[in-house]
Amino acid sequence: MFRLRGDGWEPVTVGESDTLVYRRGDVFAKCCAVSGVGELRDERDRAEWLAGTNLPAATVADWLESADGACLVTTAVPGIAGTELPESLQLKAMESLGRILRELHSVRGCPFERPLASVIATAEDVVRRDAVNPAFLTDEWRLLKPSELLDRVIAERPSIEAGAELAVCHGDACLPNVFFDPGTVEVTGLIDVGRLGIADRYSDLALTAIQLHDEWSADPGPFFAAYGVPNPDQRRLEFYRLLDPLTWG
Repeated sequence: MFRLRGDGWEPVTVGESDTLVYRRGDVFAKCCAVSGVGELRDERDRAEWLAGTNLPAATVADWLESADGACLVTTAVPGIAGTELPESLQLKAMESLGRILRELHSVRGCPFERPLASVIATAEDVVRRDAVNPAFLTDEWRLLKPSELLDRVIAERPSIEAGAELAVCHGDACLPNVFFDPGTVEVTGLIDVGRLGIADRYSDLALTAIQLHDEWSADPGPFFAAYGVPNPDQRRLEFYRLLDPLTWG
């Protein structure tokens, strides 16, 4: 694991990443071992690209690499994470989130891709290694073997792929990765963009909607309305809701 030098670095324990994250003042440092350098470098490249758009995001402050691994240093975005917002602000936040995702999905010229085939290949690897985290599954899904859940995904793939609406997607558009101004409740930054790339826009919509339900116990209707799809395709939402937890492990 890459070791940071200097004093004042405080560990950050929020998140599901295998990397170690630290904060010092207005910067964050995400460190990894040698095995994770390629993945962290991909995140660096995506963060640099996103920072070059008009969307609010963290900027890359430094990149450090050694025989022990690597470290990505980014600026802290202002505001607070979606998970920290009080209930009284959640409706406005859902509307802001819908608008910012619509803006992201409208950006052109993204050089990164995240095709469904590669996402499913990741899921196949996680399932094969028996590394699916049951905490990411619903009670209903836990009654089945991960391989059976994967079979569902593969069976649905041709139909979902045929109707895909490709756009620049965040890839992990969950509430901890979106920051808000607690006064205006506008989005102040998107972070953790290691999975950013051209994909079906429903891959973002599905993950965000289930987060709103799980974290806030909120009806995602205002989010979908602000995004511009008041009647989303439920079949596609369900497909990506099932696929996502099979890709972490």
